Amino acid sequence: MPKRKKVSYIRKSFARRSFFSLGLAIGALVLGIFGIAGSVLAAGEGQLNTAAAVFCSLVVSLFSLAYGFFSFLEKDKKYILSKIGIGISGFLVLFWIVLIIIGMR
Repeated sequence: MPKRKKVSYIRKSFARRSFFSLGLAIGALVLGIFGIAGSVLAAGEGQLNTAAAVFCSLVVSLFSLAYGFFSFLEKDKKYILSKIGIGISGFLVLFWIVLIIIGMR
């Protein structure tokens, strides 16, 4: 009878790209909050820097999603940070797309 291989889930390291995914997601969240706060403080008449912050938030969220999905290609790693990053980034992308659609009407 062959010897069974013991697997320890505690000793797995985090996926390398998951750190990038979570970091970019947090950065996108900060940029989004900065953009929305700038627009609210300007009574809806946001300047160019608020629009740039919001656009950068959208772009960084898309890159965070990509890093999160690519981190699942790494074998025998923990993926919890990737899942958190994908959740935050997915919410932000959906949020910005909805706001763009509402703004076009």
